[in-house]
Amino acid sequence: MIRKAGFIAVGIAAALGLSIWAGGEGGHAVAQSDSYTIKFGNVISVGDTQNQGYALFAELVEERSDGRIKVQVYPDSQLGGEREMIEATQFGDIEMTAPSVGVLANFDKSLEVFDFPFIFEDAETAYKVLDSELGDEMLAGLENSGLIALGWGENGFRNLAMVKGTVRTPEDMRGIKLRTMQVPMHIAYWRSIGAAPTPMPFPEVFTSLQQGVVDGVENPYELLFSARFTEPAHFLTETRHIYDPEVILISKTFFEGLSAEDQKIIRDAADEMVAKIRSLKSTISDEIRAKIVAAGGTVTDLTDEERQQWIDSAIPFYKENASKVDTGKLKAILEAAGNTTYLEAIQ
Repeated sequence: MIRKAGFIAVGIAAALGLSIWAGGEGGHAVAQSDSYTIKFGNVISVGDTQNQGYALFAELVEERSDGRIKVQVYPDSQLGGEREMIEATQFGDIEMTAPSVGVLANFDKSLEVFDFPFIFEDAETAYKVLDSELGDEMLAGLENSGLIALGWGENGFRNLAMVKGTVRTPEDMRGIKLRTMQVPMHIAYWRSIGAAPTPMPFPEVFTSLQQGVVDGVENPYELLFSARFTEPAHFLTETRHIYDPEVILISKTFFEGLSAEDQKIIRDAADEMVAKIRSLKSTISDEIRAKIVAAGGTVTDLTDEERQQWIDSAIPFYKENASKVDTGKLKAILEAAGNTTYLEAIQ
C-alpha cells in the first residue's frame, strides 16, 4: 500500500517530548544519542492484560539496555485513537503502538481476512496460524506502509452485550442497532443477518448505550467490562464471533536507525511481552465473566445447536464477500485453521 503523505506538527511533537531523529544512510534514521525514550501508545485501559504486557516490555528493554532505552507507555487513548496512532507511528512521531487488526487493515488490505467471522474455534488454533510462516508473511507486508510488526498481540474473542435482553440466535439480531468499529467486513456481516450496524468512535459508546442510541455493542469481555459498557448493556452472550488479534508495531524509520544490538533487545522483549499477554488472556475471560455476574449482569452460553446457527449464518456472507478481499490469503487462513465449513463455501 502506498504510504500516506502528511505530518504531525513539530510543535505537537515537542509538546509530547517525542524523540528527534536525523537522517542517515539510505534514508534511515539514526539516533542522536545512545540513550532514548520509546513512546508506546494504545487505547486499552490501565490494568488490562495488554497494558500489563506492555509494562513487562518496558521493564525488559530498560533492564537489558542498562537503562539506555526507556519505554513510556501511554494507555487509554492518551496519544489518540488507533488510526491516529498508526499514522503517527508511520511518520515516526511516536515510536510504537498496538492497534486491533480491524483498524490496521485500512493500511494493509491483506489483513482484512481477519475481519471475517467464526474463523477460529479457539485461541490455540489462532496462535497456531498466527505463529506460522503464513502469519509471519502477513506481518511482513506492513513494511510497505512504513511499519514493522514485532508480533501478534491479542484482544481476544468478541462477544455481544445488549441493553434490553439476551440474544441467542442470529434471528434475534434483526433490527438491533449494534455499535461496531468502522470496519467494512464487520458491518457487512451484521447487516447480512438483519442487524443495523452502527459504527461510532469508542469514547462515544458508553453514553450511546445509556441513551438508547444503540441497543448493544460487541467486544471482548475484558474491554466490555473495563470500559463499563456492561453497566448499561448487562445482557451478554458468548458468541465468540471474531477472534481479534492486535499487532505490535514500531516505526520502520525509527527501528532501522537503531543498532543491531538494540533491535535485538526490542525484538526479544516483544516476544516475551506477547507470551505474557497470551498467558494472562488464557484466564481473564472466566475472571471477567464472574465479575460481570457479581455486578448483576448475565452471561449466556450458547447451546451447540445455537452456535451452529451462528456459524451457518455466515456462509452467505463468505460467499458474497470472499472475492472482495485477498481470497488466496483467506483460503490459506481457513485451511490452516482447519475450517472446512467456509473453505468449501468459497471454493
